[in-house]
Amino acid sequence: MTQDKAILKAKGHVKLELYNDKGVFYKKEKKNLVVQSANEVVANMMADPAKQLRVKQSDKGASAVSANSRALYPFALSVQHEEIVQVDMDWGSTNAQTEFQLDSLKDLVSLSSVKVGETELVIDEHVFVTDEVLGKVKFATAPTEKVVFKFRKIKNPYMKVISGTEKVTVAGVEWQRASVANHEARKYQVDYLTGEILFQTPVTNVKVDYDYNMRYCLGFMALGGKPTANHPNYQPVEYGNSNRLDTFMRNELSGSRMPVYYPATISNGATEIEPAIPTQPIANVSKTNTIAITDNGDGSTKKLVYNLQNLHDSGSGLTGRTLLEIISVRNVTANTDIKANVSVVTNETSGVSIRFADSDITIGHTVQIEYRLKLDNRHLIYQLGQAPVVKLVAVRHIDAIDNTNVREYNIVQDGLRPSQGDVWVSNPNTGHITFSSEPTGGPKVHTPGQIQVEYMVNSGTTVKFIADFPKGTPAPSIEKTKKVVTVGAGQTSIILDAAIAKEENGAFVAPEVIVNHSGTTKTLESNEYTISLDGKTITPNSISTGDIVTINHSYEKTTHDVYQVAMFDEKVDGKMFNISGIGPVTKDKNTGMRITWSVTF
Repeated sequence: MTQDKAILKAKGHVKLELYNDKGVFYKKEKKNLVVQSANEVVANMMADPAKQLRVKQSDKGASAVSANSRALYPFALSVQHEEIVQVDMDWGSTNAQTEFQLDSLKDLVSLSSVKVGETELVIDEHVFVTDEVLGKVKFATAPTEKVVFKFRKIKNPYMKVISGTEKVTVAGVEWQRASVANHEARKYQVDYLTGEILFQTPVTNVKVDYDYNMRYCLGFMALGGKPTANHPNYQPVEYGNSNRLDTFMRNELSGSRMPVYYPATISNGATEIEPAIPTQPIANVSKTNTIAITDNGDGSTKKLVYNLQNLHDSGSGLTGRTLLEIISVRNVTANTDIKANVSVVTNETSGVSIRFADSDITIGHTVQIEYRLKLDNRHLIYQLGQAPVVKLVAVRHIDAIDNTNVREYNIVQDGLRPSQGDVWVSNPNTGHITFSSEPTGGPKVHTPGQIQVEYMVNSGTTVKFIADFPKGTPAPSIEKTKKVVTVGAGQTSIILDAAIAKEENGAFVAPEVIVNHSGTTKTLESNEYTISLDGKTITPNSISTGDIVTINHSYEKTTHDVYQVAMFDEKVDGKMFNISGIGPVTKDKNTGMRITWSVTF
């Protein structure tokens, strides 16, 4: 029996956006690589549509500062299966309609209350839900006053907190679940469906660890640093066919996996971009001809027009070539440069001829000419990475010296008319495009630089996956550092390069402070130095000029250099679906990152 090992036929590109409070300030796009384990992800989704994953989650923050309708202060979990909503409607005093379909009631779980004017209606007696999915309701009597609906509806159908799995701490102290919240007794209430921990009073420094179920899917994106320690700093990461068997992302940033937003959008066809194709020089060969100046056959009149040898064998026999350029023309006998006055008379594959100026030559002189013959027109033809091509959207030339000098080529009827415009699709099935040798928009295509091509391919169905990495994600990492200082005259404190990290309870992570005094080394106890409130200064109780103070301490690294991104089916480990180099970019704690991953099947 043979087994089909072909990889899932999927492709696409990934877009990165960095944003802050003012909006998006950086964008970058790149192609992705779909790896072989993608087959297993799709097979698992097809084999069991009801399959679920159990995922661990940890949320930190503070409760709301304003009480809800139950006079409690909620701490919102990141997983919220349902939400409590209030909607006001007023159809007017002349309304005679009793049945309504409201978008706000779609995916309804249950009505909590319905009030018409000052009258509270009895659910399933005065008002009825007739379709919870479409949001349809029916009144026994047509409402003619303002109607206030309070209800529960589905917010996220893909995730649900697993009851009883939560562990709640406030300022590092564990609290207990209860039927009634009590601040003094350290007790909270919980609504698992709305994903809320409810406190009697506002609290800060809350941490909730819990488990939740989510439907099995291509559920998470993750960020990665440099794939290897010896990868050059700030150089992009490239993935190719040799990486198709990769099963994980090397140097994945801890805690960076974020859920993909569902439902994802679907479209047919895809816009592709080839961001930087190097231009191709004209294939050529150099030749040298020595010409003896003669008469034109009458014995006295100088012959001015001479043929240049234009035959060349590139491996398939001697073939006539056209002249690309004249490099130099020198009258050897007179020792003069006469290139400026030389003109081309004919330039065909059947023959190339030039004319000398009468004043530059004399019968009997010898002229040496160096020139280049063009071998072919391969420099006009490019093959795009995806096919079949159904439309050219834009084609640009980016100058090699000045990358701000971007010129656009003229495209006629989406590039589908051969030999029309500056560039056209010459073979849609293979993705070949051809440039005019005399373009009217951009420069000649062999001009040094890069070609950027946007085009449409008939490539099937595209799914656009989006994940958001908000401010503070990935979480700051705790790193070790050392500061060594020789104490100067009058110096009493050591200023650190980074603030000392803190424990969950707010206390500083104890540093190691070592003082070398006259060759004697001592490690100070915690009561022999003080740490400033901002954690940036350590003051030993006693140090002297010339002492060498070494401080080993932990600090919080709040920036991450992102070199790669990948998609997985689970929040921890799991199967990788695709991977891409991206950036590199630096993400700090005040910067959010949005990844849009378009995968075409």
